[in-house]
Amino acid sequence: MEIMKISKEEQFDFFRIISGILHLGNMQFQPDRDDQAQLHEKAQQIAEKVCHVLGIPVGEFVKSLLKPKIKAGRDWVTQARNVEQCVYSVEALSRAVYERMFTALVERINEAILTSTAKTTFIGVLDIAGFEIFD
Repeated sequence: MEIMKISKEEQFDFFRIISGILHLGNMQFQPDRDDQAQLHEKAQQIAEKVCHVLGIPVGEFVKSLLKPKIKAGRDWVTQARNVEQCVYSVEALSRAVYERMFTALVERINEAILTSTAKTTFIGVLDIAGFEIFD
């Protein structure tokens, strides 16, 4: 990463984001009597780790996963989520954060290899979805 002129601070930020995403994968929920999701016993500690590495408040994070506020017409309503919905929310959050981090990384690499001539370089990535070219 240093070859691509990415500073130590930016590298540390990328690693923090990856760490947060990996910890998000360990989040577990359990239903209560009303079939509403609650954090599993160990999930509170995991949520604290996620929030620490991402720099967000724990209470707001947990509340937004379990009982997010949604806009219904002109009013904001708190909606209780079941376990399946919370798992989907965590998965969507993980994908979105990773996608934004990866885009930022590709942009930084493109800045580092940018030349004054016509753009003749690109980054090609082969992943499970197929081959992608990032300009």
